[in-house]
Amino acid sequence: MMTNHDLPALYAIQYSEFDIYKGAYIYYETAHTNFSEDQRFHSVRNFVCPEPNLKDKLIVLTIDNQKLIGCPVIIADQEKYRNNRNEFRFNACFIIPSQADALKYEVAVRKLAKYLRTLEIDSCFLTTERLKQEHLKPALDEMVKQINENGQQCCVKMYSSVFVNLKLLEQRAEPPTVASSDVPMFCNNIDLSDMEQMDQMTQRVIASIDGLRHVNKISQDTDTELDLVKAAMQNLLYHNVIKLVPIFSYKNRYIVTPKIHELYTDLTLQKELVFFVVRSGAKDCVSFYECFRMICAFDHGSLVKDVVNKMKANNIDEKKLVQYCVLKGYLRRVRDYRISLDESIYMNNNNNNNNNNVSTNGISNGTDVPKSKMQTTLRDLCDGTNDSDSLACLGYIFNSRSLPMVRKHSQQTSTSLDSYLTLWK
Repeated sequence: MMTNHDLPALYAIQYSEFDIYKGAYIYYETAHTNFSEDQRFHSVRNFVCPEPNLKDKLIVLTIDNQKLIGCPVIIADQEKYRNNRNEFRFNACFIIPSQADALKYEVAVRKLAKYLRTLEIDSCFLTTERLKQEHLKPALDEMVKQINENGQQCCVKMYSSVFVNLKLLEQRAEPPTVASSDVPMFCNNIDLSDMEQMDQMTQRVIASIDGLRHVNKISQDTDTELDLVKAAMQNLLYHNVIKLVPIFSYKNRYIVTPKIHELYTDLTLQKELVFFVVRSGAKDCVSFYECFRMICAFDHGSLVKDVVNKMKANNIDEKKLVQYCVLKGYLRRVRDYRISLDESIYMNNNNNNNNNNVSTNGISNGTDVPKSKMQTTLRDLCDGTNDSDSLACLGYIFNSRSLPMVRKHSQQTSTSLDSYLTLWK
């Protein structure tokens, strides 16, 4: 029995056209598939070359253990196609295993359709029999061969100086949950053409990312609902555009991770670090020795302000240094969690969970109340699950003596903590 790893990424590419006398028909396919047989293709051909309401839409059809993915194209031109009802319809479909994820192939299918559309408009590539015989057929064969052999991607010369570059999307894990206190930072450069394809909300959110503002602050500055901002951040995380780091504060604590060895031995990483952390307007150059010495000064007991005062590195921007090192994994934030020693909050929370989640017969009644909705006071919030960043986003801060206060602009009422402990981890 063949496993998923034994199956090819792409069985074949099937190119079909619409003829006013024959209807939709297969012009060429790189290999015989379940969709090759006349009877089976006849049952699905209205979707392969469909009516205008389905043009440029992703079409996914399944027969037995194979799946067809296509993007129908219709080019309207009264002069060029006057003998074919004033339009030309075609579809270049991928035939893949039925258990494969269609989303992995979507970008490649759409891109191939776009290439062929442009070639037809500019050079009559698809309506000239000689060009299709000499160039289209060999190019489709080579695409299937390269995609299956060299990492699920291809670069094939289609016609003249036109090269088709296709790549299947990577299978990525689900992005982590975004918290209000998380700070997004870019980990890759963004192409302006990619920006234009994003929705307006995502463009507005991206413009507010500076490596210092947290998600809640971005929501306030862009006048956008917090849940929408979090959804946009998750989408950017999935596409590896950003990564999340903790809020920067001079009262934070950080420790060095074992990954610091990579920085110590890689000259390219060292140059990148020095370039990133130099202070704007600095007159003197920054050496890697200064940066590395400052990074190694972080330990469990030292605050950021203590390290800055100790090192006195005037040409190094400590904010950039810390955020960059956290992003790359050279430093790890040591978070502080306040735990109230008032036992009543834990008993109240347990009672609320039992009352809201379980009915008299022991079955959930569907009226679950999220934990955050029950935590209305500072005492309730200090249950060991919320760090100081989360409390700060809700309006609670702790002074130098670790006593809780409420920000002036916050509408919440302060609840004093008679006794609590701080857990660092």
